[in-house]
Amino acid sequence: MRITQLLFASMVAATLMLSATGCQKSAADKRADEIRDASQQEAEAIRNTAQETAEELREADGETAFGAAETPAVEDAADEIEQAGEATADAVEAEGEQRADDIESSDLELE
Repeated sequence: MRITQLLFASMVAATLMLSATGCQKSAADKRADEIRDASQQEAEAIRNTAQETAEELREADGETAFGAAETPAVEDAADEIEQAGEATADAVEAEGEQRADDIESSDLELE
């Protein structure tokens, strides 16, 4: 019985060691994660800037009780700023994701 327990414990330990070494990220994986993080941060900054600019435009025109600009043309311009910011941010994220995927796939080809 004691030998069986010892063998089982040894097999569990060996399995854990092998699975732990297979889970480590490569340098390419780490770089891909850095690129994704950076592009997400840049995209968030773009969204925030567009939102702030649109809000400043609305405030300068005077806001209704619902937070819209008093003048329809100003509200339309503020909406366009927000939409352009969102589109630009989405493009930054997509480009970062593509670059990260390219790095990961090139790393896989080398293995």
